[in-house]
Amino acid sequence: MADMPCINEVALINEDDKFKKDIVNGKALDILLILLSGAKTIKEISRDLNTPSFSTQLYVKRLVDAKLIKVTDVRIIDGKVEKTYKLASTDIEILNYVKNNCESSNDKENIELSAQHFASLTRDIIRNIPDYEQKPHKIKAYFIKADEETMVNFKKDLEELFEKYQALENLEADETYGFISALAPYKLG
Repeated sequence: MADMPCINEVALINEDDKFKKDIVNGKALDILLILLSGAKTIKEISRDLNTPSFSTQLYVKRLVDAKLIKVTDVRIIDGKVEKTYKLASTDIEILNYVKNNCESSNDKENIELSAQHFASLTRDIIRNIPDYEQKPHKIKAYFIKADEETMVNFKKDLEELFEKYQALENLEADETYGFISALAPYKLG
């Protein structure tokens, strides 16, 4: 009788190269958004997504292979290996400064929920402009050819701008404004 190959070495899903490259979609994007609020296990991510663990694990593996997330802790619980994952970059922050200053656990939960829905927040900001067109607003995307040193300085300026206006926040104000920034090397798909 011939030996059977180990099931762990068999690829159960045949993915084409385009699909492998386009991982920041659907559930994979949802996982990235969930990890904005902190490190989580497959079990915790699956619960947040309301998806089976085996499905979540497939997306997590793709994100790890793409170096967008990384393993931060490995433990053995009840004879099973449990890994904790977090975003690979420390420069992805959404609402975390607010979360750290919240007084009630309910406020923290609401902020974590908001951080998990970054794409939805962006869409809502843009969608609300016609209703508030007399209020200050600006949506702009700009792609620039520049050297790394220039962009390091730009990132520093951007961080200072965020800090300046976070320090001026008025919690008594009636209106909330959304400001979303994304600075990263860009390559046409």
